[in-house]
Amino acid sequence: MDIIQVAEVLRRFGVDVLLLAVGVTFLTSLLKKTVMKSVSSKVYVFLPFALGILIYAAYSLIAKGGICFTAEEAFGIVGRGFGTGSVATVYYAVYENFLRGKFRTDPLLPLLECIPAEKRDRAAEEISGLDRSEEDLGKKIEETLLAYADPPLEEGELAATAALIEEYLKQIT
Repeated sequence: MDIIQVAEVLRRFGVDVLLLAVGVTFLTSLLKKTVMKSVSSKVYVFLPFALGILIYAAYSLIAKGGICFTAEEAFGIVGRGFGTGSVATVYYAVYENFLRGKFRTDPLLPLLECIPAEKRDRAAEEISGLDRSEEDLGKKIEETLLAYADPPLEEGELAATAALIEEYLKQIT
C-alpha cells in the first residue's frame, strides 16, 4: 500500500472511523467468546455493523455534546457507524486469516507445567519431534521430562505426565 492509497483510505473513512473500528473489532471478538457463545453464527455477521453504529452514535453524542441532530446528521451518523462496522469486519478478517496463527502457542505446553517456563518451548519441540509410532514412546517422553524438569519429578507424577502426553500425541496423529 503506497502513501496515496493510505491517504485515500483516511479521506474516505476518516481517522475516527478507523480508530473506532479497532474497538468494535475487540468488542465483537470479546462478545463472541463470552456472552454470545451460544448465539447462532448468523448473528456474528451483523454484530460488527450494529456495534459500529452504536459506538459511532455514542462517539457523536460525546463529540457534539448533545442529542439534537438534524435528519441529515442522523443519517450521516448511521452511515459512518456502518463504515465503522465495515472496517471492523476487515480488521477481524485480517486478524483471523493472517495474524492469529502466528500468536498461537503449542498445545503441548499446558501439559508441560512441570517444566520451568524458560525450558518449556524446547521440551515441547523435542517431544513433538519424537517418532509417534515407536513402542517405547512413553520411555522417550519420560527421558525428555527428566532432562528438562527442575526440580525432578516424582516417579508417579513422571509416569502420569508421560502417559498423558503420549496419549495426546497419539490422538493428534
